Amino acid sequence: MGRGLKPIGLFGAFGVGKTYELEKGHFYWVGEYSGTFFSDKGEKGLLDRAGVKCPSWADNDLNNKKTKAGGICIMTDLAGDTAYATYQGTGTSARTNGTWEWTGGTGKYKEIKGSNTYDGTPTVNWADGTVSGYATWNR
Repeated sequence: MGRGLKPIGLFGAFGVGKTYELEKGHFYWVGEYSGTFFSDKGEKGLLDRAGVKCPSWADNDLNNKKTKAGGICIMTDLAGDTAYATYQGTGTSARTNGTWEWTGGTGKYKEIKGSNTYDGTPTVNWADGTVSGYATWNR
């Protein structure tokens, strides 16, 4: 695969991890988002219906309404080929946006290169500390 490949679509995610309170209203989360990516182009789209796991972190400062987040995403398509990308973003606890960059892969993604953008939105912060949400990729 060459340069500049950008999957465009929606990643539905569920986050599980551990939250550490740094001070009242300031929390640090370490965990994993996982789910499925759905390409806007359907079955012909890059990584359509790929399984996605993202070991991640988030620094949520509710006092100053600022969030920083980052991690690495591992995306495996239906043929079993895998692509890797690191990501980082900023925003608020209600929405973050940022960039991610391909770092490598296996099979047809072995030579993948380029970057992409995302907007991440948590939809439900569950009482057990987990979170449901989604991210739009390069829209």
